[in-house]
Amino acid sequence: MRSTREINRLLLGVLAGFAIVALAAAYWAIFGIDTILTREDNPRLFEAEAAILRGDIVDRADHLLATSTIGEDGSVSRNYEYPETSSALGYYSLRYGTGGAEAAYNSILRGDNRDFTTQLLHRPQVGTDIKLTLDLGIQQQIAQALNGRVGAVVVMGVPNGEILGLVSLPTYNPNTLDADWEMLIEAPGKPFFNRALQANYQPGGTLQTLLMAAALLNRQPLETVIENATDTVQLANVDVSCAVRLPEMALTLRDAYAFACPKPFEELAETLDREKIQDTFVTFQLNRPPSLEGFVPQPATGASVTSFPLITTDNLVENALGQGNLTVTPLQMAVMAAAIINDGNAPQPYTLAATRAAESDAWIPVEAIRPTIPYANANTARQLQDLMRSAVANGAAFNAARPNIDIGGHATIAYSGDETQAWFVGFATIAGRQAISVAVVLENSNDPGLAADIGGTVLAAAHEALRQN
Repeated sequence: MRSTREINRLLLGVLAGFAIVALAAAYWAIFGIDTILTREDNPRLFEAEAAILRGDIVDRADHLLATSTIGEDGSVSRNYEYPETSSALGYYSLRYGTGGAEAAYNSILRGDNRDFTTQLLHRPQVGTDIKLTLDLGIQQQIAQALNGRVGAVVVMGVPNGEILGLVSLPTYNPNTLDADWEMLIEAPGKPFFNRALQANYQPGGTLQTLLMAAALLNRQPLETVIENATDTVQLANVDVSCAVRLPEMALTLRDAYAFACPKPFEELAETLDREKIQDTFVTFQLNRPPSLEGFVPQPATGASVTSFPLITTDNLVENALGQGNLTVTPLQMAVMAAAIINDGNAPQPYTLAATRAAESDAWIPVEAIRPTIPYANANTARQLQDLMRSAVANGAAFNAARPNIDIGGHATIAYSGDETQAWFVGFATIAGRQAISVAVVLENSNDPGLAADIGGTVLAAAHEALRQN
């Protein structure tokens, strides 16, 4: 009897153990599968990720920009072909993840939409190729023109909004990212910081274009002579002067815009008053910066465009002259210039042009509805176009001029603490309604002529690239 009881107890213990194992297996197989799959210490995740053959990235002319290769040992590596594209393409690393376009289109490049049969049979995961709107030649011209200077350039096609060029400096070499990571995150120039999309700069005199729009809408005369127009404007923390050295002289508002002289715009701001200036700034979306599709979060749906108080009576002059609490991104300024040359309608910027499935030769265009955003009426936009053409012909933006190309723009300076930024914001027309817009910002520079020269070089390169299409 005693041995029978011991056997029964042993049997119950074994059955209880089996029950616990069965319950645990059922839990992890049904309810806890996501938990175990997503654990960072799951080696199968690392092995699966390392085996993925990410899709290629090509530019608008099918130049190969990034590709994945399989080594003799079966390992997969990501290779970037041109250093001029690194700030736009970003990086892919098993250790540090993704950035730039690699992050924006990660699920496509990974091939996460593979069919059920491929998953069931555990076939290797092969990603989808993507074609970007970037133009390699324009990227190279931007990088060459910047010549290592800290800053950013954005180039947009008009009227569609395709990003043709996007460079932020300093940047990094994505081919040596793993080895350089610790050095890069400590680097004083913040190479991972994309200045074209993320940097919030003082706009300085770039807001003079918007003030001219407000003047035109409110029927302010542009030809009235203003005495002492070249005087310096003294603000709380900075003295603001013309973009180029001029003797003491009188100027019309039109001429003051061409040379980016602040004194007449101080008087204009006080004449127009706070509400008129704020209405113009809101219409030009200064309180809702544009997002580059896929790269940064879009504005919240239904967000009020008037909820952010841009201008107050106390900071009217500071903000009107671009030296207050308003900041802008280079992308934002490129969109503004695109709106002006597009008769007041701002295109929405994007970079993904087409996709191509693995083992396919056919590119499938990405169809998306991107309605333009009205910034100004056509009459106001065309008058601004003429003002910007005059600034290139006979003003501070003279260095942007190129033979046989219709270029308009505005070159100016912004002050930030003890430093200055040089800006050029402009456009070039091609044929019909096709055009290009550009925004150039140079950090620690008080040379708007240099910014204009870089802008002209980039516009000429983009003009040639699109004219050949």
